[in-house]
Amino acid sequence: MGRLTGPIAGLLVLLWGPVSPALALDTPNERVTLAGLTGVHVIVNEMSAEVEREGLTRSSLQADMESRLRQGGLRVLTATEALTSVGRPTLEVRVHVASSRETPDLYVYSVDLALRQQIRLTRDRTIESFAVTWSENREVGVVRATRLSAVRDALRAKVNQFITAWQTVNREP
Repeated sequence: MGRLTGPIAGLLVLLWGPVSPALALDTPNERVTLAGLTGVHVIVNEMSAEVEREGLTRSSLQADMESRLRQGGLRVLTATEALTSVGRPTLEVRVHVASSRETPDLYVYSVDLALRQQIRLTRDRTIESFAVTWSENREVGVVRATRLSAVRDALRAKVNQFITAWQTVNREP
C-alpha cells in the first residue's frame, strides 16, 4: 500500500508493540494443552461504534467463529457451562480497528486469538490461575473501509489454525 508515515505508522507501532513475551504460541508444547479439550467458551472484545457502522460487528464475528468451531468438531460453551467446565477453556478474540485522522477511509487493525485455561502450579498445587496455553501470532494490517472484510478473513485464518491444532492432538488412534 505504500509507505506509512505520521499517525498511521505510530498507530501500527502501538498496536504491534504490546505483545506479551509470556504468550503461548502454536507449537507442539502448546498443542499438548489442547488434548482432551471438548469445548470452549468464546469471547470477542467490544468493537468501536464506527467500525460496527462500517459492517464489522462483534456479534457477526462471534457467530462466524462459533460456527467454524462447531464445524471443526468443538462444542461452544455458554458462560455458565464454561464456569463449571474442567479448566474453564476460553477462546479470546481481540480485534482492534482504528481509523486514521489523516486518511479517514484507512483503518489500521490487529487481530489476536488466544486460549486461556485454568492452570495449577507444579510447585504448589493449591495455587491456581488462568494462563494463555495456546495462541497465534498477532496479525496487523492496514485496509480501506471498503476492505474491512480482511479483518474477518484474518480472524477466520486464526480460528482455522486453532481447529487444526486441536484436531491434531485429538485424533482418534
